[in-house]
Amino acid sequence: MHLYFIHQGQLPDTEPDSAADTATLAHDWQSPLRLKDWLTGMGHSFNTSFPLAGEALPGIDDFHALVVLDGPQRLSSAAQPASPAEQQSLRLQRKLIRRTLNSNRPLLGIGLGARLIAEQMGAIVSSAVVPQRRWATLTRSNECPLGLPAEFEALMWHEEICGLPEDCELLASSEHTPVAGFSWDEGRVVALNFHPHMDAAATQDRLAHHPAPLEGNGVQSREALLEDPKRFDRQAALLDRLLVDWLNA
Repeated sequence: MHLYFIHQGQLPDTEPDSAADTATLAHDWQSPLRLKDWLTGMGHSFNTSFPLAGEALPGIDDFHALVVLDGPQRLSSAAQPASPAEQQSLRLQRKLIRRTLNSNRPLLGIGLGARLIAEQMGAIVSSAVVPQRRWATLTRSNECPLGLPAEFEALMWHEEICGLPEDCELLASSEHTPVAGFSWDEGRVVALNFHPHMDAAATQDRLAHHPAPLEGNGVQSREALLEDPKRFDRQAALLDRLLVDWLNA
């Protein structure tokens, strides 16, 4: 199976000159991270498109499954206006998401990617009353078609939330995020407003390059986010289960 990732950032300025540079690129918080590791381990191939850098997005026949990744861009009416390059990138992504929704291809969105899917399915994206940057306990919904535990801990990091699109199944919710994830078409389409693909190094990268939100009831300190490495291991196992269910839908 061949997948395409849609990356929300810019292309690296140069090829990495050292092992340290390669490691830095590998832990860019906007990159596929553990998604890529899982796909490689399962023998799948993939490409990555950078529409913000002006790269063309893939055609519907160029992939068997599509993953739209997270980024700092905001979609709600309360957000600051996007730059022309961001507007063009989001416009092209919306078009590709609509085409994928109308196909038989699996579609996964994380963070911004999830909210773009929700938006294209008619749900409202709005500013979160309590922005999130923390480990949160999520509760699986009774209608969830995926093999999630009844309760699980995951990393949440967002300033926007979305409603549940019509005819979609709620996957899970948390205290301040009523729709932490949803699925559609018997699990072919999955949207996650949490981040099971992130590891400790990517979390440190995001703290350095995208620290907002900085304060509030939903915000944990850097120390609290990183104090227990086993949290990342547990959510990696959760990601494995999600990906198997998604691609087998």
